Amino acid sequence: MRQALNRIGLLLGLLFGVVLPAAAYDAPLLAIVIDDLGDNRARGMAAVNLPGAITYAVLPHTPHARELAIRAHQLGKEVILHAPMENKSGLRLGPGALTRGQSPAELQHVLNGNLDVIPYVVGMNNHMGSMLTEQRGKMDPIMQVVKQRNLFFLDSVTTSDTVAWKVAHEYGIPYLVRDVFLDNQRNQAYIHNQFKQALSLAVNRGHAVLIGHPYPETVAYLNKVIPILQQLGVRLVTASELLNQRSRTQLILAQPTLDPCDHAEGHCDSLPVAAKR
Repeated sequence: MRQALNRIGLLLGLLFGVVLPAAAYDAPLLAIVIDDLGDNRARGMAAVNLPGAITYAVLPHTPHARELAIRAHQLGKEVILHAPMENKSGLRLGPGALTRGQSPAELQHVLNGNLDVIPYVVGMNNHMGSMLTEQRGKMDPIMQVVKQRNLFFLDSVTTSDTVAWKVAHEYGIPYLVRDVFLDNQRNQAYIHNQFKQALSLAVNRGHAVLIGHPYPETVAYLNKVIPILQQLGVRLVTASELLNQRSRTQLILAQPTLDPCDHAEGHCDSLPVAAKR
């Protein structure tokens, strides 16, 4: 085992500048989630055709949501709802938005409608949401629906003051938190550095959750690096598979650490904050 870890560490160092420490866990786990599927068919299909176990977050009531979800499922990929939630910047949310002005019953009605139109959904994460995810009173009815439907929840962490993952925990809902946004800047150098950061977290902590988007730059980069992961000994897993590994002691469940950023159209949704871990 130690020889294998040393070999992986050497390869990571050569290819990505990441150092793998001596550790007792098995292969590091990396979950890649691609957000914002549904509006653009060509970009969505290119993302769905990426190799490996990837999770796709689909926007509700968008022109190509159903087709892309079905295709992802046919390819053995994972589908979750990308639920639009109110942000602080006044950015357009699109159909199926969850907002402060809605009552608990209205929030649940809209969310159930969002879930009903996307086939094969096994979980959900928030699209934007820097405003809504800070409000416990709004997260309660949302998590009640998640619980009733036996889904998992991924907190995209678009604000340092999110309570979404905490409420999910209180309801006994399987949950994850985003570690790294891959492509807030759509250039290869930035994307590469973000990917290295995710790899570093994975090999040091045992796992990482990386969120990207169906941008051509992102898809081109992932098409190159995903096949290398197996050679490095890093295991690509879906979000639900990562949750299934939570009972392993090496998969430490930690609070989000990185600067929150509402990633729609690359806009940051709040000011940078210090790491919390």
